[in-house]
Amino acid sequence: MKQVKADQIHKVRESADRIDAMIDAKLEAEGIEANPDLDDTRFVRRAYLDITGQIPTGRDYYYFIKSNVANKRQILIDYLLNSVGYSSHMFNYWADIWRIVDKSSNNTYIRPWSDWVKRNLRQNKPYDLMVREMLMADGQVFENPAVGYRLRDVGMPLDHLNNTIRVFLGTRIGCAQCHDHPFDKWTQKEFYQLAAFEGGMRTQLPRKQYAQPNLKAATTDVGERSREANRMRQIERWNRYGVMETSSRLKFPHDYSYSDAKPNEIVLPEILFGNKPQLPENAPRRQVYAHWMTSRQNPRFTRTIVNRLWKRAFGIGLFEPVDDMTDYTKASNPELETFLIGEMKRLNYDMKEFLRIIYNTRAYQRQVTYDDIDLSKPYHFQGPILRRMTAEQVWDSVLVLTVNSSDKYLRPNDNPFLTAVQADPGLSVSELKAKVAEYDAADKAKRDHNRRHTYKGLVLRRASELPQPLPAGHFLRQFGQSDREIIEDGSTEGTVPQLLALFNGPITHIMLEAGSVVHREVMGAKTPNDQLSVVFLSILGRMPTRDERLACQREINEYGPPGMGNVIWALLNTREFLFVQ
Repeated sequence: MKQVKADQIHKVRESADRIDAMIDAKLEAEGIEANPDLDDTRFVRRAYLDITGQIPTGRDYYYFIKSNVANKRQILIDYLLNSVGYSSHMFNYWADIWRIVDKSSNNTYIRPWSDWVKRNLRQNKPYDLMVREMLMADGQVFENPAVGYRLRDVGMPLDHLNNTIRVFLGTRIGCAQCHDHPFDKWTQKEFYQLAAFEGGMRTQLPRKQYAQPNLKAATTDVGERSREANRMRQIERWNRYGVMETSSRLKFPHDYSYSDAKPNEIVLPEILFGNKPQLPENAPRRQVYAHWMTSRQNPRFTRTIVNRLWKRAFGIGLFEPVDDMTDYTKASNPELETFLIGEMKRLNYDMKEFLRIIYNTRAYQRQVTYDDIDLSKPYHFQGPILRRMTAEQVWDSVLVLTVNSSDKYLRPNDNPFLTAVQADPGLSVSELKAKVAEYDAADKAKRDHNRRHTYKGLVLRRASELPQPLPAGHFLRQFGQSDREIIEDGSTEGTVPQLLALFNGPITHIMLEAGSVVHREVMGAKTPNDQLSVVFLSILGRMPTRDERLACQREINEYGPPGMGNVIWALLNTREFLFVQ
């Protein structure tokens, strides 16, 4: 694990204390009492869920609670932030916002982009650099995966602009695509002026710019030859798309109706607010656009990421909604927001270090607010708000009860054809087959290892290591995973299909079978009383109460081993399991 230096620890504590002082002062001014401090039992569960996206094991609970180390919460936060689980959970967060998918159309395969995002999160690349690389990327996704961000909205450049401004600048300008914005100051002309920075972008490449596999068949079998030819044509279509900048210019629409420009007139690029970055005169338009977007001087870029990460920790932003900022948007605690913006810049957009500070505050380590929150009124952070687990948190937490070390099982390369073609676009079918066989042989051990963790067709890997997104009937989709068509469209609402999935779905069956983590831990307990303790500790992170123990014993005495299964099922369906407290 990466060590946190003493001066870094001191600065984290200093910044956390300043945040607490500003929150406490605001609470006092508003006449609001801070929530009580969180006990160790609930803290360890919250820390694991918020940072790694899954519950701790029963043993992790037990060791943390029994530890007498004075600064064990700080040590745990550091450990979790430097774990693989942090980048896995953070990927799920950005996948919902950036609408990460394996294919954005039948002709555009962009999975390398999701692998790039995960890799950059593991390496803790600064946020502003990640964004800038995605905005400026060109080429094909197999060579430069960051182009996947642009290819996500292939064929929809104006919608892509609207999504980009909403995601990175927390501002909605989409209405101005067709007419002056009815509820904000943005005009249609301003929308097109900003779009003009990317007006020369093309996503369908000229034939000489992309790999074209040799479609000559290497077999005399008609059926086999047809299948191979279709496969090659699919590869050819996937290689047809990329990102390149041309000299063409954007024009105002033919039906433009305002007096400040003429229909079909060439649009001159102009930023929406702030100052243009200081770049050479001949700098490409897109470079100007990307540097303006991610500039420290851009008044909305830093404010947006600060508010997003603050909401990630507390469940509610300094202002809401997080992506509908106007000139009149005011934070519930302006002094705190100003300080956090300064901290993000001081940290050079290190998201992990920013979250480290937040998680070490007393405010974060207080009990949640259980009351319903009125989003039309300011929230002053007497503690985080009560939240239901996301679909990914539920799935990944169930895996903790099912398989050992789920972080080890990564998604294997499911398209070696593409890699082979990209390496040598002139391959014939027979040569391509041989090349693919090499990739398969090299990857066989990893694929066999992953295959052992499949149950009744259900692949038991973390949500970040599964196809993006899953099909509609999958456990994750039943629990609200977004189909990635709309920004942040995941749901945490409870439904009847969710109950059925936990009651009689394959994920519950494997949890109760020999070999699962919880089954092994229960069977390893010496007495029925200890077995119940293991179950409660593993699922809820606490020991059962006297009344709970008696009720569970009655169920087990009446039904035998299936009774223990009923207890496990009942605990999985409690609000206590499904909510982050």
